[in-house]
Amino acid sequence: MQVGLPSHPAPHPHSFPQFVSNVHAVSGFSVKGPAQPIMVLLGADASLPCQLSPEQSAAHMQIRWYRAQLSSTVLVYQNGQEQGGEQMLEYRGRTELVGDSIGKGAVALLIQHIRASDDGQYRCHFKDGHISQEAIVELRVIGLGSAPHVYMMGPEDRGIRVLCSSGGWFPKPRVQWRDMVGVKLPSVSESQTQDGDGLFHVEASLVVTDSSLDNVTCSIQNPFSGQEKVSAIFLPEPFFPRTSPWKTALAGTLPLLVLLLVGISYTGWREHKAKEREVKKKQEESHETEKMKREKEVALRVKSKSGQQVKSEVHGKAADTGCKGERHYTMKVRDSVMSIDVLMTNKFSAPYP
Repeated sequence: MQVGLPSHPAPHPHSFPQFVSNVHAVSGFSVKGPAQPIMVLLGADASLPCQLSPEQSAAHMQIRWYRAQLSSTVLVYQNGQEQGGEQMLEYRGRTELVGDSIGKGAVALLIQHIRASDDGQYRCHFKDGHISQEAIVELRVIGLGSAPHVYMMGPEDRGIRVLCSSGGWFPKPRVQWRDMVGVKLPSVSESQTQDGDGLFHVEASLVVTDSSLDNVTCSIQNPFSGQEKVSAIFLPEPFFPRTSPWKTALAGTLPLLVLLLVGISYTGWREHKAKEREVKKKQEESHETEKMKREKEVALRVKSKSGQQVKSEVHGKAADTGCKGERHYTMKVRDSVMSIDVLMTNKFSAPYP
């Protein structure tokens, strides 16, 4: 089955409308192909036409259909019949040259049972002696997959996750979710894989959080033809997860609790630092007190030792000089002891810095 574009219907296999020239005319002829791609459903037959211009017989010419290069041969017509020696394996038994109008230079390549791998460009090559010309014909394969299978996966993110899946599409399809009034909904995830036949399988998921939506639809569309398949699913309101009142209350008070904990932690940290400073100050005061105590003890020992030494000297001098000398040395001892007392008083009565 051949599928036409919405605005440009595909030509009939033997009518050749809307041809355009793909090459410059050389030695009296050129080759024309259709102006629009030929669109064909997967599994149907495709007819790719081309035409000599000006109109003339092509029965005596070599006609070659190939893909990207001359060696990738789809069909060769020469000496009035098809030549199968150069044909690629994937086209054997599936191609035929339609030459009902070959006397007027009009031919068509017929490909049966179209596959996804047949999609792409084909070149129609005419050769007459040393002169050759060709045109490009584009074939677009349309694979319409299965109707989407839509089902609920379960609750998620305060809503319901819904999955849409379908297979058998070509080329890669477009997936779109819509609500019941046709508003587009974005998919949260989408994956597309290709099987051994080149067909695409698609999966897309949606999380519905609005319990007022009665249903959602999943549409899968072919990007070439615009054809789509749609499925819907009903979403009962009881299936939506309910939010508990205590969870709502917790959500409101949790920030306040965090701020309170931060404030308590800061206050505790400041108190801890203040205690550390106080302990350090007391340790310094205790150390200074001990230091002063040791110095006082040393001074007392020095005082005691000095007094005894002076007295011994006084008694010795008194024996030598008599009473007058004794009185003189006694006053000297008293003055020395008083000097030591003044020094000690000044040292230990000084205010603590």
